[in-house]
Amino acid sequence: MKILFYMIFIILLTDLSASTIDEKKQSFEDACADGNTISCHNMGLMYDYGDGVDEDDEKALGFYLKACDKDYAPSCSRAALLYEEGKGIEEDMNKAFRLYSQACGGGDGFGCHNAAVYYSKKETEAMKNVAIGLYSKACDEGYAPSCIYLGRMYRDAKTLSNDYELAKEKFDLACELNNTLGCKELRILEEAGY
Repeated sequence: MKILFYMIFIILLTDLSASTIDEKKQSFEDACADGNTISCHNMGLMYDYGDGVDEDDEKALGFYLKACDKDYAPSCSRAALLYEEGKGIEEDMNKAFRLYSQACGGGDGFGCHNAAVYYSKKETEAMKNVAIGLYSKACDEGYAPSCIYLGRMYRDAKTLSNDYELAKEKFDLACELNNTLGCKELRILEEAGY
């Protein structure tokens, strides 16, 4: 009897879950069609991750670009990532870079970080300085990996002059953002007497 009750419960829960997902999808689609950028972004996420729908990178990209066209920076970053990875769509680093730059302009730390990665690969000092500025902006926007990267640059003096106080500041910011690597880097500097 317990097994029968349990099986009925699972079937009902599965049915309820499926109808809830269908309702959520329909709600997002309707709101997106009415111009709600967050709903377009959420539809992109559903197709990107296969959340209640079949995973479909082309559909995800379409929804992300629709939101990005209305200046929703996180969607620009997600679209850029799809172009960068070339998963389900053709890889296009030029489009990815443009979208990361657009996301950065909209205050998205992830977009700033990835635009900085692009510039940091350039040989000229001017381009490396642009990268440092973008890493700094990403850090200021709360993207902890950029804070760690900057902290290491200040600490190791490969591109910048050694500045252990600035390194500690960047590691501390990463730590405050709940990044354990940032906390570890900060602790190492403090234990070394800086």
